[in-house]
Amino acid sequence: MPLEVRLFSSCPRFARRAIGALAACAALMTSSVDLAVAWQTAHGQPDNSGAVAVQTAPAVTPLNTVYGLGGLASGVVPVIAPNGTLYIGNARGKLMTFSADGQPGWSRDVGSQAIMSAPVLGNDGSVYVVGVATIRDRRTNPPTVTHIAELHKFTSGGGWAWHVPLPTNGVKVTSASPNMLRMGGQDVVLVPWIQSGAPFNATLTAVTQDGGILASKMVSSFSPQTTGWSDADFGDFICEGLMGGHGCRFTPVEGTPIEGDPLAYNVRPPVPAVAVHNAAGGAPTVMMSGGFQDLVGLAFTGAAFEERFRIHDDQRFFNATPLAWPDGHAMIASNGHDIPSQLVFAGFNLGTTQVSGPTSFAAPTALGNSRYAIVHRTGGITIVRGASIEKSAPFPGHSIASAAASNNHIFVSTATALHTFDKSTLESKGTFAWKKGGTSQPVIGPQGHVYAIDGDNLIIFPPVVKSTNTPNTPTSQTQAYAPPLTTNGNRLFACEKLDGDDCGKGDHRSIAKAFCAKNGFANADNIDVDSKKVKAETLDGQFCIKKKCKVFDQIVCTM
Repeated sequence: MPLEVRLFSSCPRFARRAIGALAACAALMTSSVDLAVAWQTAHGQPDNSGAVAVQTAPAVTPLNTVYGLGGLASGVVPVIAPNGTLYIGNARGKLMTFSADGQPGWSRDVGSQAIMSAPVLGNDGSVYVVGVATIRDRRTNPPTVTHIAELHKFTSGGGWAWHVPLPTNGVKVTSASPNMLRMGGQDVVLVPWIQSGAPFNATLTAVTQDGGILASKMVSSFSPQTTGWSDADFGDFICEGLMGGHGCRFTPVEGTPIEGDPLAYNVRPPVPAVAVHNAAGGAPTVMMSGGFQDLVGLAFTGAAFEERFRIHDDQRFFNATPLAWPDGHAMIASNGHDIPSQLVFAGFNLGTTQVSGPTSFAAPTALGNSRYAIVHRTGGITIVRGASIEKSAPFPGHSIASAAASNNHIFVSTATALHTFDKSTLESKGTFAWKKGGTSQPVIGPQGHVYAIDGDNLIIFPPVVKSTNTPNTPTSQTQAYAPPLTTNGNRLFACEKLDGDDCGKGDHRSIAKAFCAKNGFANADNIDVDSKKVKAETLDGQFCIKKKCKVFDQIVCTM
């Protein structure tokens, strides 16, 4: 059978004594994740839902861009504290912080190790990040090679608290972004990692907030039946094996290479992260795919991982990150090379369902009301309600990144653009063009900022402009709008003709005055305009049709 399902006992075996700083197992059974509502893990929350309950503006005009972050691995995103502070690590081993609008804060090095995955934030604001390194001692012949993988903990202020080696036995590994669960009032950091080379052993390790190893379990093992792959690593296998050599290539339009690189750009998909489900009155379930042919559900008792269910597909690969539903289901894409891909829904005592779905390397994103968004590998998005496909929308640009959802928008990163969609209707609300996106999920801040990765740059989009003014009832004598936006969140067009890109002060002043009148003011002053490649809209909802549109950067409305 292509799909094999194995279920295990519903009653986990509890630890007989407390481990380290953790409370007794009876207390563990009633605990739950209580992290603040902010983007504190690689996929938003421990369940990988990728959603934040804030209003956002369409991501069309950046507020700021942080250039040259020092080499970002695919899947790396900033995680965000409730106060808006961003944390992100680069391939040079530097953990960096930024304010909500992109101003640099403290930065710390993790020795000679590279940071190839997103950090995770603890309940007290601590920052946990995985560092990996290969060290060659050339004093011997042949050189002695040592592989290192460690979990580091930093305080929110930048203090280096500790670092602990992962139990890799010196084998080279690729690490996924860590995740977090909370038990007995303590944080537990979950680190999934895969041993490079055949066999590919996928292991999950649990670490206390004090640096103690609670449990480590090899979850799955995969041995490619192709000769000559003994030195291959996980990323090479996925790119060259599963997708026939094209799995990691991104092009703006099929067959058209990105400028400056005739082969487009190659990246290695990140190792799938784990999803955490916290059942009321039960041990947390950790859902893990090693990137190959098994999806496994593990109960964590505080002392061990105990297998509760296993889904095996010998024709497809679970090389995406799972999402944990509130009822305990795991939802994950199962991708085939020569056969159709599927969406798989599985969980302990919940049965297993497979439906045809798009090829996707990304975790689904929760939209609320049993709706979920799945980003297509080769361009497009599919919305499902429960296990039924509701609608799909194609658009150009490859992607291996999950969508991000706010209260009103869905944000999708592709190789060629960042797309904003209406969350309810899937209507396009704007695009921001770039050249090297599609590898990392957009991220939403607690104040409504949107953050997106384009190559080695972090692009920051502003939140909704909040105003206490309502039409005809201004609350102050002046109000500055910088920039003024339409009711749809687009930049305000400064010309009366839709094809105008060089209109004069007469247009600017009359449109600015009409904008101010709409907001209850009599006059407009301090008007600033510029020509930009943005989606520009008139007050009556029509769009500029030029490549560059003249828009207002500022209008000050006065009584």
